[in-house]
Amino acid sequence: MLQDANLHATGMYKCEVNGEGPSFNTVSAEARMEVIALPQERPTITGEEKVYASGDVLALNCTSGKSHPAAKLRWFVNGQQVKPDSDLVFEQHGLYSTISSLLLELEPGHLASDKINVRCEATVQSSHEVEPFVDIRNTEVFGKPT
Repeated sequence: MLQDANLHATGMYKCEVNGEGPSFNTVSAEARMEVIALPQERPTITGEEKVYASGDVLALNCTSGKSHPAAKLRWFVNGQQVKPDSDLVFEQHGLYSTISSLLLELEPGHLASDKINVRCEATVQSSHEVEPFVDIRNTEVFGKPT
């Protein structure tokens, strides 16, 4: 395992082993190494008003911590995945932060239990077959009394 590798270390690497004489057989293999940087902070949901009624628009933003590659953000409302209104990615010093906006007109079914559970998941995936890093932030907003 390599430690303290920076993002510039991503690339193709070759290992070569040479045998001793008289034949000097050589064996080599190449592989791609990808360096990823996981976010140091959980995703942050902003914009909640805490109290909503049917017909109101739930307008929230979710911001990921800085990572490489950029985190993919997914929204869930009451356990059901919903599509974001927009996603923006910002880069600074080789690290990326993603901001996802959710605009959702609330229907009576959203407020059936007098509260709405909103979850934003940030996933940073590598190109290899490894378990993606997922960070989850939950927030609850409450329906207005009728």
